[in-house]
Amino acid sequence: IDCGVMFPLEYRLECDRCRGLLELTYDLPALKRKGPGVFRGRGLWRYAPVLPITNPAHRVTLGEGQTPLLECPNLAGHLGVKRLLVKFDGTNPTGTVKDRSSATAVAAAIQFGYRATSVVSTGNAGSSIAAYSARAGLRSFIFAYERASAPKLLHMSATASDLIIYKGVYDDLIVHWDRLVEERLFFDCGASRNAYKQEGKKTLAYEIAEATDFKVPDVVVAPVAVGETFIATYRGFREMAALGWIEKIPLMVGAQAARSNPIVRAWRERRSIEPMKIGYTVAEGLAAGDPGKKGEWTLRILREQGGLAGEAEDEAILKAQKLLART
Repeated sequence: IDCGVMFPLEYRLECDRCRGLLELTYDLPALKRKGPGVFRGRGLWRYAPVLPITNPAHRVTLGEGQTPLLECPNLAGHLGVKRLLVKFDGTNPTGTVKDRSSATAVAAAIQFGYRATSVVSTGNAGSSIAAYSARAGLRSFIFAYERASAPKLLHMSATASDLIIYKGVYDDLIVHWDRLVEERLFFDCGASRNAYKQEGKKTLAYEIAEATDFKVPDVVVAPVAVGETFIATYRGFREMAALGWIEKIPLMVGAQAARSNPIVRAWRERRSIEPMKIGYTVAEGLAAGDPGKKGEWTLRILREQGGLAGEAEDEAILKAQKLLART
């Protein structure tokens, strides 16, 4: 995404020339000729033509994808907006959006000949990667921090072949874990560099487009830790705009927890990202004080597109959960 050099589809986490992040590209002219009818079947792998797993035998599934896009008129009225849609990914097999990226991450591990996977997680990603690894017959090394919530720890312990508990937060361990990735002891199922994992979340954009008859919303709000969901969703809309399937890309909004908001700070103060030391936040899945290169990519998209970024304190997050549940 930085120097523009091209590589064939093979195991690679960063550019050999500039050490920048990689972005997967597809034969869009061929897809344009075929139209949206190129998508067949159900679930996430319906979108196989825009996913990086070339051999159907390598695709791993537990029935993820095609989650509800809910009309929320009561909540829209409460918030004072004309129309509000909520993409509910809680119907995925392990209960979160992570299952989309786990499907393509574990499939890529098989594609590139790995027998084990690993991720550093506050809970949801660990449960998901472990479940999909079990489905594929791979060993999973899941690193979880000791303050993860009890239900998440129990879920990970049920699905992971190897669960490792560490003290501290995500940022304390990730540098050491990255060294193990370089030794190729396991396939990197983390969010910081893996282009193949990220690609699964791109299906969010395609599902939203199909559910709205390709009349996509004006604004899409995505949660941001290192930025994987935000980047992938934006890329899906960008691909469809290039294909001529949608008129415009929605305005993207990045949402962070106030206790873990390095991207929001950089966007608001018009400066580069400065990593921050974070404590606990109820938004455990967003607890990344150093979003790394994907954080920089998220910030670049926000600035190039004229997008927005916002934050919420823990108390406001808990209040919003109740508001969402009750309205």
